[in-house]
Amino acid sequence: MRKGEKVKVKPELGEVQVISLGDCPICGGKGTLKAIQHIHEIPYFGKVMESTIICEKCGYRNADVMILEDRPPKLYTVRVENEKDLFTRVVRSKSGTIELEEIGVKIEPGPAAEGFITNVEGVLERVRETLLMAREFRRQEGDEEAVKKADEILKYIEEVKEGKKPLTVKIADPLGNSALIGEKVRSRLLTEEEIRKLSLGPYRIVNPEELEENQGQGDNKESAQG
Repeated sequence: MRKGEKVKVKPELGEVQVISLGDCPICGGKGTLKAIQHIHEIPYFGKVMESTIICEKCGYRNADVMILEDRPPKLYTVRVENEKDLFTRVVRSKSGTIELEEIGVKIEPGPAAEGFITNVEGVLERVRETLLMAREFRRQEGDEEAVKKADEILKYIEEVKEGKKPLTVKIADPLGNSALIGEKVRSRLLTEEEIRKLSLGPYRIVNPEELEENQGQGDNKESAQG
C-alpha cells in the first residue's frame, strides 16, 4: 500500500488513510511501520480521528484518538445504574484520565498510554483483564490481602454489569480530546488547578512565549557560530 493511500470504505464508516512511516524503532524492520488513520463522525458529538501505528514485522501497536473540533478542557461524569447505562460511549485519548469512583480505580495517561473509543462496559472489561493479571501476580507472591482486594473489585464489576450496583464514571482531559457521550452524561469545564494536577501522558503544553524564547536562543547560537 502506497504512502498516503486512501482506502475506500462504506460512507457510514468514514475515511481510512494508510501512511508509511518507514523503519520500526522497536525491531528495526525496514519499511514495516505504518499509521492507519480512521476519520469518522460520532452522532451528537462530531468528527474524530482514530490513529493506530502498527509494525507489520514485530506487531508493535500504539493507538490514539483525536477530536477534530476545538473543545475546551472538560470533566465528564455519568452515573451507571442499570445495564443500559453501560452503553454510554467513551472517547479516551492519550491525555485522558478515567476514574471509576466506587471501586477506586483510576486510569491515568503515561508514556505508553493508548487512546480508544468504546463504551463503559468496554472500559470495565479492560479493568477486569488488568485486575486478573495483577491478582495472579499477587497470588504467586503470597499477598493474600491484595488478592482479597482484587476479588472484591472483580465482584463489584460483575454486579455493575448486572445492574445490581452503581458506578460513577469520570473522564477528564486537559487537552479536550476525551469525552463521555450519552443521555445521562454531565460535563463542566476543568479548573486551572484541576488541569495542573492532570497528566498529559506523552504530550506537553508549550506556551507561545516559550517557543519565541527558544527560537531566539537558536538565532543567537547561529550568530555566535557565524
